[in-house]
Amino acid sequence: MSDSEGNLELFFQSKLEEGEKLLEKLRLHFSSLDGIVKLERKIRAEIKFLHKLKESPNPVKKEHILSSNLRSLSSILQILENCEDPVAVLKPFKVDNGCVSRIEVDVVSDGGAVWQKAIARKPEALYDIFKGKTSCAQKSVVDHARIYLECANLHPHFFIPPKVVFHFKQGVSRTLAEKLIKQGISVEGEVQEIESDTDTSDYEDSSTDCDEASTLTIETSSPSFEYPISNDKVFLDITSMVAYVSSMTSGGASFIFPKPIYNQQAEWERNSPAKPKLDELFEGKQLVTCSLAFQDFKGLVDKMGGPGEKERTNALLSRLQVVADEPSQRVANMQITANIKKRSKVIFGTADRLGIAIVTANTGFVRSAFGQGVEIAFHPHEPRVLTEQQEAFSQRLE
Repeated sequence: MSDSEGNLELFFQSKLEEGEKLLEKLRLHFSSLDGIVKLERKIRAEIKFLHKLKESPNPVKKEHILSSNLRSLSSILQILENCEDPVAVLKPFKVDNGCVSRIEVDVVSDGGAVWQKAIARKPEALYDIFKGKTSCAQKSVVDHARIYLECANLHPHFFIPPKVVFHFKQGVSRTLAEKLIKQGISVEGEVQEIESDTDTSDYEDSSTDCDEASTLTIETSSPSFEYPISNDKVFLDITSMVAYVSSMTSGGASFIFPKPIYNQQAEWERNSPAKPKLDELFEGKQLVTCSLAFQDFKGLVDKMGGPGEKERTNALLSRLQVVADEPSQRVANMQITANIKKRSKVIFGTADRLGIAIVTANTGFVRSAFGQGVEIAFHPHEPRVLTEQQEAFSQRLE
């Protein structure tokens, strides 16, 4: 084996080991993260590609090994390791500007407030694409930025478009960095001066028809709310109102109830009381609900509630602002599914239209809405049922 062949063999081995190390890190630290299986699958595909390349009877060059996407996938893991509160990787989001129907965000972090994109190409290559020196089919990072910003406006987190961050693993030219920052992108990575970096006369914000459509959409596609986005209000659905007035959350959790679901919730309540958390969330805020939620909750308490629960209901209702049922268009347009019922669309949609985060135990609706491209601003809580009427048929715990 020649020295060059030996070096190539070592390089092969180092890339294979890199892939295995990436998988191990994902298993150890991010196994439960949304989308992690997709990332693992991509890494395994690259490892398989390298093995096939290694076993090929044809001569293999270093450039063939470098064509692997492991560097880009490694960049995603690096973002994961350094960001705050990651919630998803390789997360698809719908966008419709005539050119692109969806994008895949490499890392969604900060609980959903930040979208992060890993870019592993060399700054010179990125700059050449930007200048139009390569295939016209390739979009530049400036083009990608327009689409990302448009998509972020279509998918607000707590009614605010996510911050978009581009990470340049090998650096970025000063011209590109400045253009991205001007667009509203946060840039991470070494900013470099490259040859002809200041000469942008032949590419000064030139646009294809699709790019022009993207720019126009960015200006007009942000979700609109009839009222200003509110941080001093919370919207209560039926589940949160029931949990707040339930006898179970007011000292009545020490029973063995006739129904298993009651006993399960009572155990949760003994281990983690719900009402103090709700009180903390409600403190200093205007409590809001819609007419449908109010009427259904009131009817439920009238039928199923005990004297104490009815008394607490009256106290809660005195604090509530009841608004008309007027769901936002994006929630109203969602398809009915097992988790998305007509009533829930009205309640969640009204909170969405008002720009108020909803307090709910109905996380099934939230997940299903996200699957249809609608992110609901919500504060989750554990479910609790009305139990006072059941206490007479229950055994008190010693």
